[in-house]
This record gives sequence, structure tokens and C-alpha cells, in this order.
Amino acid sequence: MKTATPYVLRTCASFSSCAILALTMAACDGAAAPQTKANTTIPAGMITKGPATGTGVAAAKLTAKQGETITLVGRIGGSEDPFVADRAVFTIVDPSLKSCADMADPDHCTTPWDYCCEERGSLKRSTATIEFAGADGRPLKGSIRGMSGLDPLVTVAVTGTVTERNDAGMLVVRATKVEIR
Repeated sequence: MKTATPYVLRTCASFSSCAILALTMAACDGAAAPQTKANTTIPAGMITKGPATGTGVAAAKLTAKQGETITLVGRIGGSEDPFVADRAVFTIVDPSLKSCADMADPDHCTTPWDYCCEERGSLKRSTATIEFAGADGRPLKGSIRGMSGLDPLVTVAVTGTVTERNDAGMLVVRATKVEIR
């Protein structure tokens, strides 16, 4: 994994923004993402099966405003491990981007959810951070990987409040509902 530059560290306004920057700096190196079990509590009914419809991540990033409620659709991914360790935070990528699993050669990459074949600028414009937060506004502690089917490359629709959006391409949504297709 590449080391964050001082500029990147200065632009991290919150845990979520630092997490997404760290996640998107990972490159395809053939290592499989760590397998962890979900170990946090998400309120009942917050994660459901559904049609997963809404606005794509890239389009939402163009118009989203901090404090507004939005529904965006994407596939879990964008880095070697799209789930933040020990936090209920993950990243999604616009469904228009192709993961390595969508390529003609299925054995091309062992971590197809990292989208390493996509141009970095395109990936940055098409990635959002999703967090489940407690009453204090901070991301819940514990892993959510595998919870109710939250796994890499799964398509989800996330409804929530935009907690951070900036001109550097950051979009963080505090989830109130996640539908898994």
C-alpha cells in the first residue's frame, strides 16, 4: 500500500475521509481481502433485501449537498478491502465502472472488487464512503463485512444523510437504510 502524502493527511477532515483515502490508495497486488465476521450491532430493518434502486455514485457526487438525504446505488468495492477494520464503514463504486470480475479473463485478478483496472481518476469520481453511526455521530465499532450479505461486489442502494462532501471528491453518507440486490 502506498504511503499517504502530507497533503492527503492534512485534507482528512474526519475518520471517514481518512478511511476512504487509505482504502483507495491500495492497488491490485494479488492478495485476497481479509475475511472477517460481522461483530457489530446494526438496528433491525436497516439492512434489507430489495431492488437497490437510486442514483449512481458518480451522478450523486455531482449534486449532493451536505445535510441532505439521498439514495445512491453502487457495488461494494474500490480497494483491496472495501471494509474499514473494526468500524461499520465501507466503500461503494458506481455501477457503470467495471470490476476485474467483469473483464473477459476471470482469473485476471484475485481481488476484482478493487477495480485496479480502472483509471484512478475515474475511480475517485465514482466512489463513496458509507458509514453506520451511533447516537454520538461516530461510526459504530466492529466489522460489518458479511453482515446480511454485505460483501465485495454486492450491489446496494444506500439511503442516508450526506455528512461530508468536498471539492476533492469526497462523499460520505451516513446510512439509515441499505438494500441489497
